[in-house]
Amino acid sequence: MILFFQNFSKKLSQRVVPFRVFTCILVFVLLFVVLSFKLANIQINHNETYLKAAINQQTVKKELKSKRGEIYVKDKEDNLIPAAINKEFFKLYAVPLEIQNTNTVNSTAKTLSNKLSIPESELIYMFSKQKDQYEELISKTNDSVLIKSIQDLELPGIYVSNFYERYYPLDNLACHVIGFVGENKNTQGKKIGLYGLEKFYDDILQGKEGSFVGKRDALGRLIRTLFSNEESSLNGSSLVTTIDKNIQFKAEEELVKLIDERKASSGTVIIMDAKTGAIITMANWPNYDLNNYSKVPNYSYFKNLAIEEGLEIGSVVKVITMAAGLDSYSVTPDTTYDDKGYVVLNTEKIKNYQNDVYGNNVSMSKILEKSINTGAVFVQQQIGNKLFLDYLKKFGFDSITGIDLPSEIKPSIDNLTKKDTRDIYYATASYGHGITLSSIALLRSYGIIANNGYTIDPYLVEAIITPDGKKEKINRSEIKPEQVISTDAVKKVTDMMVNVVKGGYGKNAHVDGYLIAGKTGTADIASKGGYSQDTIQTFAGFFPAYNPRFVMMVRLDKPLYGVSASSTVTLTFRNLVKFLINYYNLPPDKDAL
Repeated sequence: MILFFQNFSKKLSQRVVPFRVFTCILVFVLLFVVLSFKLANIQINHNETYLKAAINQQTVKKELKSKRGEIYVKDKEDNLIPAAINKEFFKLYAVPLEIQNTNTVNSTAKTLSNKLSIPESELIYMFSKQKDQYEELISKTNDSVLIKSIQDLELPGIYVSNFYERYYPLDNLACHVIGFVGENKNTQGKKIGLYGLEKFYDDILQGKEGSFVGKRDALGRLIRTLFSNEESSLNGSSLVTTIDKNIQFKAEEELVKLIDERKASSGTVIIMDAKTGAIITMANWPNYDLNNYSKVPNYSYFKNLAIEEGLEIGSVVKVITMAAGLDSYSVTPDTTYDDKGYVVLNTEKIKNYQNDVYGNNVSMSKILEKSINTGAVFVQQQIGNKLFLDYLKKFGFDSITGIDLPSEIKPSIDNLTKKDTRDIYYATASYGHGITLSSIALLRSYGIIANNGYTIDPYLVEAIITPDGKKEKINRSEIKPEQVISTDAVKKVTDMMVNVVKGGYGKNAHVDGYLIAGKTGTADIASKGGYSQDTIQTFAGFFPAYNPRFVMMVRLDKPLYGVSASSTVTLTFRNLVKFLINYYNLPPDKDAL
């Protein structure tokens, strides 16, 4: 190499090459040699490292999002009404570097200032930032007209991207049933169903995300080739619920009215199809706006009181006690007993409401009509502890209903299953104290009577719409109903429940021309060391009484005004019955005319 340069320089000197030209040539030759050695080193010694870097730079792995299924409620004509949808939103952003390169900073700022209501000076400052690749102008909007008007301007450096988010068109209607989508500490930024049907059916609604592994071009665009590895996403299925929008709206309206008038803390209304178990309405208060769920005062607003709260629900349980007595032939409609106004068991005294004394020859029907505690105890004693417990289990007092909602609480009759259980615990259970039930569990027990003595399972989703638009009815025929009480017992206890509404404490639920079977319940709320002055007031029943179409309950918690269910929830029950009669154009009962 040295010899080469000596000879080369000698020849150049012989040709009398200028010194500066000689120096430049020498520098270029030296650079060529250095670069050659460098390139050889890269290709031979670092080939694998740089090859991986090139592949990584060109290869992209991208998640392909699936579209979440929607949730529908309906009306009496089975028209589907969206309750949870995927709504398109837009983001508007700027790339200041591109705006600067086209010398349109001032004109772009002036044009957008009027449309975005952002001061022109602020936009000029934003667009003038050196080497700035991103500035957000609108983070989220559904104003498609505004976005299109900006896109039509074709302004350099101004871009729009779209994305989809969960949206609830009915706001707070049936909020505890629908639930919402969001994030928690375990989802790592992924949105999932957190409450209601959104949570219970999350896997079905969510679908399946796909992925793409392949090349991208210099502009970052995906390039699909024979060597790409792509797994398609699968959109989620949609749910068709049993909720009737119009009845749900009316129930929520009546519930809010009741709570406002009585200054109560909360309440619940449930309406179920007496033949199928389909939940037509499930209303709770307080409620919340599904589109603004983060603004609730506390998380208790998300609680579905109809299924997540166990209560000593009171005298509505007397219907179940009476049904058990009639079915087991422990009592008959002609049975009577003598009432002293109290019963003493295990040295403790059970009294009637307001210390009433009904005297001799009290009929079984009157026990329900006047909601007599001692009468319920009498029936329970005729049945016997073991058989009575068996009937409570048959009516579902120790099991969840299995309704398709998360967090259903299990009823509790634990104090009746212990070895040292005392007689008084069975006695108080006969009128709904000392045991706890959710509202949906109580409704199921009444549904058994309305369903001619056979078990009935409440549910909320009747069909699924697959991503290709096919509607598939959920098959529930595999669940075989079990007979709990005889049809004869059903007829007898229904007669007594009708009398409750005709002339007993349930008379405020009466509707002219229609026979309604029902029962009131006013229960003191348990507190430390006993019971407080606060009450749970309930009215549950079904109608038309002898060919039931609807099973319904209204519950009111801690009312400030109204001492018993007979003067509060019965009125709301009646208003809802009237609405259902008009809504479905139900004919009057012949026997009631």
